[in-house]
Amino acid sequence: MSLPWWDVDELSKVRTLGYPVRKNDAAMWGLIKFESLKNLKHWKPHYPKKVRRVNPETSDVEIILNVKKPKTMMNIPVPKMEQEFYKGFMGWVYSCISTEAVITYRAGKEVREIFVYDPMWLVNCSAKDIECLFVIKIRFQSEDREQAMQFQKVATIFFQKGVNSESKCNSKWWSLEEKGRLKA
Repeated sequence: MSLPWWDVDELSKVRTLGYPVRKNDAAMWGLIKFESLKNLKHWKPHYPKKVRRVNPETSDVEIILNVKKPKTMMNIPVPKMEQEFYKGFMGWVYSCISTEAVITYRAGKEVREIFVYDPMWLVNCSAKDIECLFVIKIRFQSEDREQAMQFQKVATIFFQKGVNSESKCNSKWWSLEEKGRLKA
């Protein structure tokens, strides 16, 4: 876990500010509250290390709390995605219920849906698919504008920079990722 213990402790006491807890989030909130009651049995948050410093001139003791930098992922796990959906593309919409973008397309006589939980998953789309998502803007409800625009912005950047499943080896981002992997 990359949160310090005081954030985890506060998170369990937070009310949802009048918003109902979504059905998909109820289990996570239950786990957060359970872990806080059991003194974080399974989660291992960051605890600060106490460092004592003595001022040589005044001989005052000063205690400083050092928190280690959290471990982060270098590579985002991206699932495989269906390719060439632009041929039967019907539209894409942000779903506030499942908090993901839903791409709808027709494959023959069958209507299929692709659920995109994270905007970065769009990197697995082909160049034509990215172009289709760039040209046809995402639909959303007004209260979900901020979340939906994250998906649209990623599609726009991928279209402008030429990042897609076919050319990621040629992109500058791929070389930066390789350099980061070599450093680690």
